[in-house]
Amino acid sequence: MKVERLSLLTRSIDLDYPTNRAIVIISLLFLFGISGFQLFLGIDISAAFYSGLRAGASVFFAWAFARELDPDNELSAFFAAFLGCTGYLFFPYPILLALFLELLLIRIVNRSTGMPSKTFDSLAVLLLSGWISLQVNWIFGLFTSLAFFLDSSLPAPNRHNRIFGIAALIVSVLAFSKAAGQENTFLDIETTFLDLQSGLLMLIAALLFIPIILSSQKIKSGGDMTGIPLNPLRVQAAQLTALLSAGLLTALRGWAGAESLMPLWGAILGISLYGYLRRLLKRSHKDSQPD
Repeated sequence: MKVERLSLLTRSIDLDYPTNRAIVIISLLFLFGISGFQLFLGIDISAAFYSGLRAGASVFFAWAFARELDPDNELSAFFAAFLGCTGYLFFPYPILLALFLELLLIRIVNRSTGMPSKTFDSLAVLLLSGWISLQVNWIFGLFTSLAFFLDSSLPAPNRHNRIFGIAALIVSVLAFSKAAGQENTFLDIETTFLDLQSGLLMLIAALLFIPIILSSQKIKSGGDMTGIPLNPLRVQAAQLTALLSAGLLTALRGWAGAESLMPLWGAILGISLYGYLRRLLKRSHKDSQPD
């Protein structure tokens, strides 16, 4: 008898698959490496382990985001994982629950499992988004609302997510109102120098990633549960959602916003760098062929 899955947003990691096994090993090595280094520096064991957890999660999330946003290219995810490692060394405070929420939102839009989200999935995402919006930043409710509305409008629409999109938007407005009543909490303005730097990051990432989005017009990878190739329009919408989410939070909070979703930035830049490198190698190989 086939047991029905509780959630259609979860994806299993088959450790018999070499790349999956590799990223788990890399993430664990980074986790224990950072934890051990923190202990060596005399940091409390619980704080050291939590630092290691953020480190390992940064690597894994960067890889996972890349697998969602660039499903046809497994190697691009390791470019992203490398940038996740590097990014953590400079920005060691990503918000893990926010990263988890972003991963779920991308899966709602691109349907990498091959199936639309269940009502239970949408409710769970709405509750998680509501908590993060009220406790961290109101804009996460806006991201959630966008994902729900996209899912209800793209090919094979999931109509009930319009209701959840409206609910997420209402929560976002309430969270914004709450933050607006507290001085300097909803517009954490950094110094002009840092704003220029974060703006440059956004510009470079957008210039590199938008051509990748435009080229994602044919997807070979199939959904986990169906094996049917993913819809290119949904994959492109997920890519745009990721870029918009990372960009808006960075625009709103400067480097603090970029740090919150640094593994997502790592995925965006990793996918872009891999894409351009692959094209360069193909062109070099083609030019080296005799006429």
